[in-house]
Amino acid sequence: MESKSVWRGVLLASVAAVGCSDPGPEGPPNVVLLVMDTVRMDHVSCYGYELPTTPGLDAFAEEADRYTRFRATAPWTLPSHASMFTGQFPFQHAAQCRQDPQTGKVYDGLPLGEEHVTLAEALQAEGFATGAFVANGAYLGRRYGLAQGFDTYVEREKGAPSPGPVMNAKALAWLDEQGEQPFFLFVNYIDAHRPYNVQSLPAERAASLPPPDPEHPVQLLNELCEVVLEGGQTPAPELVRRVITQYDTALANLDLAITALLVELEQRGRLENTIIVVTSDHGEYFGEHDLVEHSKDVYEEALRIPMIIKRPGQTAGRVLDELGSLADLPCLVLAEFPAELQERLGAEFPCGGGSTLAELRYTRMKDLSRPYGKRFQRERTVLYEGRHKFIRSTDGQHELYDLRADPREAHNLFDAADELSQTLLQACGRMRAQGETATGASRPPEHTAEELESLRALGYLGEEPDEDSDE
Repeated sequence: MESKSVWRGVLLASVAAVGCSDPGPEGPPNVVLLVMDTVRMDHVSCYGYELPTTPGLDAFAEEADRYTRFRATAPWTLPSHASMFTGQFPFQHAAQCRQDPQTGKVYDGLPLGEEHVTLAEALQAEGFATGAFVANGAYLGRRYGLAQGFDTYVEREKGAPSPGPVMNAKALAWLDEQGEQPFFLFVNYIDAHRPYNVQSLPAERAASLPPPDPEHPVQLLNELCEVVLEGGQTPAPELVRRVITQYDTALANLDLAITALLVELEQRGRLENTIIVVTSDHGEYFGEHDLVEHSKDVYEEALRIPMIIKRPGQTAGRVLDELGSLADLPCLVLAEFPAELQERLGAEFPCGGGSTLAELRYTRMKDLSRPYGKRFQRERTVLYEGRHKFIRSTDGQHELYDLRADPREAHNLFDAADELSQTLLQACGRMRAQGETATGASRPPEHTAEELESLRALGYLGEEPDEDSDE
């Protein structure tokens, strides 16, 4: 099997060939990380989507590197962000769900342990100003340990609106206070997460997309959930189309926000020596594989994510098809730093070992507690090998797909490709065994009333806000 050190070396070597300017006397570049919560790759127009959902991002990608084979390390927010920040997979950082071996209870998300070094901590130690502005107040709250290393960590306030422009204003206000100090800016946007941001688009943008369905996004998504999850039925194409019109509108609103932030950064002269990363933490299901939304399983609709990186001085865009995941993010960022600094930080973020994988240990309690939750009482580990994707499942229902011939994962080859299946099954078993020592916290701290409200507003507790709610 191709080792991670081999393909990761190819991935990082491709960075050197882009012809970016050397940071030189300006020192290390600033870092801007923009995470589009819940954005699946195939609905971003520069990745081939049939509708122009993201023209601003498309223009940005023309002068950046667009990766076509990037994967989330998990199909939900907490473990994927922990991977971005630590360069580790979920079985290594343990910020994910976990079952109590004594009681059998599944805890809904364990915090990232303080023993893990984050990219923010490493940059902070090198004199960077570090600021984070997160719209997902549920699984990015301070209680989950992701604020480590950030001088400023701003979560959405209870009941406050969180569209992209609001997040931009907070981030820019912070940036304007930093002077000439190098900075690491992280912004998490949640426009494409339940409830989808269907605010009216400018006329020209609105004319290029089907109008969003007029039903409230929460109610419409619930209808799809009732058909697919509760009823176990294949949804009518018209119902799926109605939901997608709202999702695509949310993406268009998100694209406007990201474009506006980049314009503001350019006007402030903050792009000249800055590496900009635009990515997602996971995707979204619209009925595929009998699933709706995310976090429930590990198929490509939830794992294939956009990854666009613009490096200092880069003016020519490229399309790169090397396999990679969110665990590679620290290495890709540090590849732009002066050699001495790369060497100093390399011990914290080693670029090698292991294989590309994703993991889901159970799912949210919102689903496990429902009548249909029995199907999700399992742990899933994904391993990518060339054109193949292997899924190891603790219920014995293992799966193997040839993604080149079968991108929709409709034909399970596990029994037919016995030799490859057994090789990958054993490899997954070895990696999971390595992770048994990375247990993290034994259980998450109790939620405050405000945190419960954030979880409820984002649909994680199975209770939705009223239709008139700002959430």
